[in-house]
Amino acid sequence: MAQRNGGGDPWAKEWLKNNVAGSGAYRVESWKPGVETIYARNDAWTSGKLPQLRRVIARDIASPSTRRALIEKGDADISYGLPPKDFKDLIDAGKIKVVGVPIPNGVWSVYLNTAVGPFTDVRLRQAVAWVLPYEKILQASLFGRGLDMSGGPETPRVAWPQRFPYRTDPAKAKALVQAAAPGGLSTTLLFDAGNATVAEPMAVLIKEALAGIGITVEIGKIPGANFRGEIAKKTNPMVLNRFAGWLDYPDYYLFWTLHGANSIFNIASYQNPALDKLIDTARFTDDQAVYDRSVIDFVSLAEREVPMVPIAQPTHDVAMQRTINGYQFQPCREPDFRYLTKGTAS
Repeated sequence: MAQRNGGGDPWAKEWLKNNVAGSGAYRVESWKPGVETIYARNDAWTSGKLPQLRRVIARDIASPSTRRALIEKGDADISYGLPPKDFKDLIDAGKIKVVGVPIPNGVWSVYLNTAVGPFTDVRLRQAVAWVLPYEKILQASLFGRGLDMSGGPETPRVAWPQRFPYRTDPAKAKALVQAAAPGGLSTTLLFDAGNATVAEPMAVLIKEALAGIGITVEIGKIPGANFRGEIAKKTNPMVLNRFAGWLDYPDYYLFWTLHGANSIFNIASYQNPALDKLIDTARFTDDQAVYDRSVIDFVSLAEREVPMVPIAQPTHDVAMQRTINGYQFQPCREPDFRYLTKGTAS
């Protein structure tokens, strides 16, 4: 179809800007960019059971408060991407069904610059890990819609995300600061303004906790359009960020965030050939025992060096009317209409 309409271009680039040449369970009936997409069931589809829903209208509504109002009034059947507080409120009210799944390979973390600034000293990085009020952050910023990443075992599991062994211990943290910077220090903490609903209360609590051990923090809110450019500089002492790897493997996550290849997501600018070797071994081995040992060793190393401090694994929540069933979580975190059904309340 694309080639037939390509006007001589074998890739039909111009035609595909406004048309779809797919063959899935649904076809695009109409598309208004930034407004809505209407999907119609493809009754000629033979690669599985035909979906129950014959037509799906997916509306693009920027305002979370408007999306919440629509689901509460019954004018929308399903909604996602609301702030955690809204999902908590919907759960407490009990009228709307909320399904939540911890985001695979997704973690909110504080990244501490290991190349420049005060956190080149591992003692100060460990101090931050020991003083963060993990449970308070989870409740104040994510309203409990996530998993605390503190208080893990001394020996890691073959998994990611997983809890680091640090827990809130201000006395231990203060002793580390006094040993590394007896007069205290001042620093900055940046976050993406586009994530301010979650990141801002996190940043405020981090600032308060660090003040108690002699670290003065100035908070910087970076516009979303500029955030990646800012972290690419790799000059900021502290950055609060949520990273979620597309592939759900420990070596994949740490390759992007801590490997010496120094991707943009290695916000801590961490360089350690020993860690690189362990990650690369895990990435390319076909021996399960070698893989498991490598993961345990590189997570252990990351725990000791703490170039990033995991705070919480957030939950991917979806709100839906009680007449909607069949929802299945997908790693892309987008709804798969093929499995949804609409009928009696459950």
